[in-house]
Amino acid sequence: MNMPTWREWLFSAKALIAALLALYLALAIPLDNPYWAMASVYVVSHPLSGATRSKAIYRALGTLLGAAASVVLLPMFAQQPVMLSLAISTWIGTLLYLALSDRSPRSYIFLLAAYTVPLISLAEVNHPATIFDVALARSEEILLGIVCASLVNAVLFPSRIAPVLGEKMGLLLRDGRAAVSRMLNSHHLGETDQRALNALLVDVMGLDSMITHLAYDSSSHRSTVHAREFRARMAMLMPQLISTADALHRLQREADGLLPELEEHLAWVDAWIQGADRQTTAEQLRERSLQLEAWLCDTHPHYALAIDSGLRQLRALIDLWQDCCNLHQQFLQGHADKPVELRYRVQVGGPRHYDRGLLAFSAASVAVSVFCLSMLWFVSGWEHGYSGVFIAAVSGCFFANQDNPAPFIKSFLVATVISMLAAGIYLFALMPNVHDFGSLATLLAIPLLLLGTLAGRPQYAGTVILVAVQTISSITLQDSFKADFELFADIAISTVLGVIFALLWARLTKPFGTLWAARRLARHGWLKLAELAISGRRQNPADVASSIIDRTGQLLPRLGQLGDNGLALNDATRELRICFRLLELHELRLTPALEQQLQPVLNGIHDYFIACAKTHRQLPAPPRLRQELDALLRALQANPTRIARSTAQTLHGLRLALYADAPASVCIQPANPVLPSGSIGASI
Repeated sequence: MNMPTWREWLFSAKALIAALLALYLALAIPLDNPYWAMASVYVVSHPLSGATRSKAIYRALGTLLGAAASVVLLPMFAQQPVMLSLAISTWIGTLLYLALSDRSPRSYIFLLAAYTVPLISLAEVNHPATIFDVALARSEEILLGIVCASLVNAVLFPSRIAPVLGEKMGLLLRDGRAAVSRMLNSHHLGETDQRALNALLVDVMGLDSMITHLAYDSSSHRSTVHAREFRARMAMLMPQLISTADALHRLQREADGLLPELEEHLAWVDAWIQGADRQTTAEQLRERSLQLEAWLCDTHPHYALAIDSGLRQLRALIDLWQDCCNLHQQFLQGHADKPVELRYRVQVGGPRHYDRGLLAFSAASVAVSVFCLSMLWFVSGWEHGYSGVFIAAVSGCFFANQDNPAPFIKSFLVATVISMLAAGIYLFALMPNVHDFGSLATLLAIPLLLLGTLAGRPQYAGTVILVAVQTISSITLQDSFKADFELFADIAISTVLGVIFALLWARLTKPFGTLWAARRLARHGWLKLAELAISGRRQNPADVASSIIDRTGQLLPRLGQLGDNGLALNDATRELRICFRLLELHELRLTPALEQQLQPVLNGIHDYFIACAKTHRQLPAPPRLRQELDALLRALQANPTRIARSTAQTLHGLRLALYADAPASVCIQPANPVLPSGSIGASI
């Protein structure tokens, strides 16, 4: 573990100041449970000011929503334990499902509202008449902590998220340059470091939460727009780069070496992307690519289709990279009035992929666990058993989005035990020596200051915040010292047993883990491609592309953990490339006759992906489909019309994505032609 940086010490000091301010004000007002105001500071604090503001707003809304639900539910079912347990568990399941269905930071509203109800309601089950006062007090305490955290973070050395995001964008461009340099090098053309490319796409998807927080940190709407446009295009870099390199690599392999003119052009493009050639512009590279394409196709007609396809993808890569660089530069400049001119067309902020069945199962599992534990509590008559029910709801909600939540709940259990031991030491060994707020602040400052330095590190943040919040809550700081060992031990045992129950429940109801989730994602992708093949014109191309990019972003980390070749036979971007080629095909304005001739190929693609979905494994593409593709490409090459050329380019890219061993060129006159039914050349 590295020593904390000055930024981490600064964040910890700001969080401590905000926490002590919230505690002081809560004691001065006074509020019923001042420690909740202090604990809330650590829940919402973040090293970046914009993230603190967004978390504060979401926590405030979630708290108010949960408090309102408690006021409604408890008086209705206070005398009916079964109905109360059912109502609370149904609320938790419903709100948790909504939280899982929104992967932005906004989901915190629903997540907090889900477990706020048992937090407020269960402790007052024998006193339903006081629920409004309790809900109001709890809301006041939490809102006070939120206000203090936001105020201190905004006034004392605020850390804006825009510079951090700009630096992250620069790192992504650096990684993209490394990938381009490797894949466009004529000596390693088409060779991929799949792990590096997968990691690049996962890092790009990770920009989403930072961009959401940016809206609370930037006064310029255009900065957020530029960041979203950048993220959308960087997500396309990996499939675009692989499509370009694959087409050129096949040509190089078939021609026993890349054509010298093409090799020279690739070197120029690579130098431009690396920033080594500042004299050449993207427009010059595009113009030279068009001239080179026309000349090479005339001088090498046998490879015309491969040259056409490869240079077309290369021009798209140039447009994509130019857009990314311009967007990054504009973002760094800040409040620019002039919008960026963009050439590469891509959907921004489209729909995401959600496994609704798995999300519903996860939410229902947590809801049923809360119901079962609530019934055990009511039957046992344990006065403080509600603490176990509440903490089981919290741990279940926190980790419901994990493929295998048991290891995370186990860590939650360890943190809970540590916090209970720390609270016991404070409460019975140290707190009796506290006589004023100054001595109390001194007693709390050193451990909280040390813990806070780790709260900004993702690998420790969850555990550190949990230890801090649970320790503060278990000490139950009031305006005067009160220590009851029997009460403390009763609540501590109930809390630990509640987490143990949640751990056992997770192992029992969700044992399948990452492999099962990855197979479901892969199967959804195959079914989507099968549907796209036969009904693409009835779907929004941008929405389809956005959804499948997001699904791939979810699948890649799981494939990295599993190494399951059955889910990704060639590379994890293969389905992305097939999807984009199908979308391009459906966007072409084809004649009815050509559409009819394309139908056997599209039906074959549909049947192939349906077979993959049924067997739950990626099968080799059938030879018959390749024969039909080749036959169609031969006919299209013989046709001089523009629509025939565009269709041939798209089908060629589809063929390369489906068949890793297919040659780059397709002979116009095969020895034994295999044509789909009917004649194509004369009909388009």
